[in-house]
Formats: sequence, structure tokens, C-alpha cells
Amino acid sequence: MELQRRAWLRGIWEALKEILLQRVLTYRLRSSPLILPNHLLNLNVIVTGATSGIGLQTARELVMAGANVFMACRNVNAANEIANKWKSEARQHGRTINVKVMELDLLSLNSVRQFAVEWDQLSMPLHILINNAGILRMGERQRFSKDDGIEEHLQVNHVAPALLTLLLLPSMLKATLWRVVTVNSLAHHWGVVDTKCWNSRIEEHKFSGTKAYGSSKLMHLMFLKALAINLVQLGCNSVQCIAVHPGIVSSNLVPGVQKKAFWMLDSSEGARSVLYCATSKDVVENLDKGFAYYSSNCKPGKMSPIAENMETSSIALDSRVGNGKIKSWIDVAAQKEFLTFSPENEDVNEEDKKHQNEDGKSVCVRGSCMRM
Repeated sequence: MELQRRAWLRGIWEALKEILLQRVLTYRLRSSPLILPNHLLNLNVIVTGATSGIGLQTARELVMAGANVFMACRNVNAANEIANKWKSEARQHGRTINVKVMELDLLSLNSVRQFAVEWDQLSMPLHILINNAGILRMGERQRFSKDDGIEEHLQVNHVAPALLTLLLLPSMLKATLWRVVTVNSLAHHWGVVDTKCWNSRIEEHKFSGTKAYGSSKLMHLMFLKALAINLVQLGCNSVQCIAVHPGIVSSNLVPGVQKKAFWMLDSSEGARSVLYCATSKDVVENLDKGFAYYSSNCKPGKMSPIAENMETSSIALDSRVGNGKIKSWIDVAAQKEFLTFSPENEDVNEEDKKHQNEDGKSVCVRGSCMRM
């Protein structure tokens, strides 16, 4: 209880600082035009949640910069309308753009797996994955996904994008340079990791969507950091995993809250830091073991003490979700053919066994194992 109270107070303090200072810190970004680098031509990019808000602005800028953009969305019809509009705009300027819509529902892990299968069938490298989609349900009752029994904030903001990242990892490893960018939030500062009640049903008057949102963002931040460190330890020198807080942005993340306060950023302003993290070569200089955390001013930010603690990360990554239905995101990933979870698995070859930790747990990606 004391841990939750301290995390909540720390998060409130970080939010107050953001409210007071984000307009000042991002002023230089608003005063100069956004110019994306020319090396994006023909790079393959997946953007989740690309039909509105930051995801929409991010996808549009990347498409117009010459990237091959794949809009991963639940609402396929809306995405197709947007894509056709962009194509029409490009034709008016004598240009051709490459944008494709693919169905992805993060509230269904089967949908995530199917998306990965369809992507794998394309047989192309993936250069940039932008995990943008997320939910925040304020003032609503606790909800669990129908298919998987996982609390919705946990599933959409952490488990599903973690699974998606793992399943697409083989395609990213095909690329000479690749990058994973996750849209995170300063809300992770008030998040906590409590393996006993992380996904338990909570009495309605005690459940807080805001707290659940912060905790899910914290979990995914630790996942991304742990993923980068494990890949670096395996000798993968091309690892670039970046989490970014885009600022407090007026978008449709919170249903019904559309009015923009004077201190809030709009979606295009929020997308700038995401685009910077996805495309700038300068980001590489600030990577620590393949990982970096950025703020809305396109500069390295400060994570919470819990996120910095790798022992806590290990606990979080092994925690049970789905009321025990799924032991951890490692087990979730195991259900994809080219990812194998191998506790005491005799089928693992001798080379893979070298990478197993003391309890025999590892995640193998077509011959490469990540120790967790």
C-alpha cells in the first residue's frame, strides 16, 4: 500500500511538471518545420492505431516521406478511407505513395498472432515497428478482454504489443538496421508492479483506470528495456528499442475528453517526438544496451526508479496475467510457431541450451534464445 501511495504521489508530481513546462520545453519544435530524413524511402514501417491521434499523424508523415507504411488497425474501413485520401492527395502532386491496411485488434491475442502470420507471409524485412495504440478508461468499471480474460489496460498497453514485438522480431532481424518505438507515458511514474493483484478483479469502487493505465505503461517500458538488454547480450548489435513519452496530448485516447486545454499538445505536436525517435540517427548515440527513453522535447527523459530497476523488471516479466490463464508474456509468445518457450525442453538444441538461465527458461527465436 505504501509503495502504491509513493508511486501515485511521484506520478502526480511528474504530471504537474509536465503541465507547467511542456509548452516551454517543446517551443523550439513548434517554431521549426518537421523535416524527415531521406533515408526512409522504401523502408517498411508498421504503425499500430494509425486511424486517429498521434498514430494517424505519424503514419501520414512517414507515408509522405516515402516509407512503405502498414496501418495496423482494428477499424479496417476507417483505415482504408484514410489511406485512399492520402493516395488522392499524393496523385494531385504527381506522386505515388505506398500504404497498406492490415487488421489488428489488440484486445484479441489471436488477432495479434494472425497479424504476425500475415506479415510473415509477405516475406519482407521490417525496419520500424511503432507500437502506438493504447487505451485509457477513466471513470469506468474494470473490464477484461472477452477472448483472453486479461484486464484491458494490461492487454492493450502491454501484453498485446509485447507479443506483437516478439512475433515480428524475426522479420526485424532480417533488416540491416531496425527499430522498435513504443509510445509510452509519464503515467508510468505512478505505475506499480504487484504480482499478487496485477490482473485480479477489483471491487468497482476501488478500481482506477488511471492507475491501471500507469501500471500497464510501466510494465511495457520494463519489457522493452529487458528485450533490448537480452538481445544485446546475445550479440545483436543492431538493437534499437526506444520508448517515448509524447507529452500530454489532446486526442481520442480518453473517450469524451476532446477539448484541448491551453497547455496540451495537439496530435501533430505529439507525433513529432514519435517521428524523431523512429527516424533520427541521433537517437543511436543515446542508446544504453540498445534501449533509450525519450520525452516530448525529443531529448532523453527520466524513467521512474521502478522502471530503472532490472530486478523489478524480471518480476514483472514473470508475473501472471489473465487470472493465471497465461503465466507471462513469454508463455503467450510461445504459441507462435517460430517462438519456443522451453523450460526443461529436451527438443532445444545444444547451442540454444547455452543461453538458458538456471531455471531452464529461455525464449528462442529461430535458433536465438533470450534469457529471462
